[in-house]
Order: sequence, then C-alpha cells, then structure tokens
Amino acid sequence: MKSVLVGIKNIILWSHARGTWQYDALCMAIVLAVFLVPSRYFGDRDRAIDKTGARASNATEIYVEAQALEEFLKRERRTIVKVEPFTSPDGKVIYRVRFK
Repeated sequence: MKSVLVGIKNIILWSHARGTWQYDALCMAIVLAVFLVPSRYFGDRDRAIDKTGARASNATEIYVEAQALEEFLKRERRTIVKVEPFTSPDGKVIYRVRFK
C-alpha cells in the first residue's frame, strides 16, 4: 500500500528523472490528452470563426459578427434555437447562433 502511495506522489509531484520510462509515459499521457480530448473542453468556444460565420454546413453553432447578423439570419434555412451575444477577447461583439 505504501509503494502505491509513493508512486502516486511521484506522479503528482513529477519527481521522475528525464530519460526514464516513467517520465516518457507521463509526457505521452499529456500529449495524448491534448490531442484526444475534444476542443470544447479547452474553453476556446468564444473565438470567432470568421466575419460571415462560415463553417461546416452541418455545424450546430456558428459565430457571426454583429454587422453580419441580420443578413445571416435572413438567408439561414435551418431552425435557429438561440442567438447569444458576447464580447470576443479583442472587444468585438460576436453572436453565437445555435441550430437544431
């Protein structure tokens, strides 16, 4: 039991030397987590896609800049569930349009 606790402590405190298999395994776990975890878990949802909101046609949400919103809503043929305004990191007002 004590060896298990020591092993967990070594992993949490990253106390393995470079070049050991444990160090390599921890690095590989981090790399795999970055590439295999869906992007929605990293909090990048508030970034605008482009000025027109163009994205894959089967998307469930699209980001549209304020000046393009009215035109976008007129030409959109899918059922719109919700339109949420928010401010992008650079200070622009962006709308998140969600579809059914």
